[in-house]
Amino acid sequence: MAHLMVDLFGGKSNDTLSSLCHIIYTKKVVTAEAFVTPERLPPTSPATRFHSQRVYFQIMVWMGMANEINPTEWGWKQENDQLIPIMTQNNAAPDELLKIIHCNCSGGCKSSRCSCRRYGLLCTAACGPCQTENCDNPNNTQEVDSEEEDDDQN
Repeated sequence: MAHLMVDLFGGKSNDTLSSLCHIIYTKKVVTAEAFVTPERLPPTSPATRFHSQRVYFQIMVWMGMANEINPTEWGWKQENDQLIPIMTQNNAAPDELLKIIHCNCSGGCKSSRCSCRRYGLLCTAACGPCQTENCDNPNNTQEVDSEEEDDDQN
């Protein structure tokens, strides 16, 4: 099934969905004038598998043959007497990457409006104006190389 998705997104016969996603993403980042939305990228292999299973189950429902099939074995989970689609088994990104957040605060990062503070993180050099102004959530100490300091004084 993944090979069909690779074909749909214009990949080569030896591409995987993961490699194709990376190739397409890097091309879009280089040429993009705005944020690259994930909807424009190929799905992951697990997302493709679950989608294909749900499609098969839906076809069986339309054909009147779903009585013999357990939907929880075909891309669905049951919660509170409802079938909920399983989109993927993986996180959207590694936890380490999801924790890399930066704010663009200009008000000192005093409240939970600061995304760094809201997620329990300190502001970093990647943050916006708060790193050049008064930041109440700082982690902006920069180590200065002592040799450079000596060169500046001479």
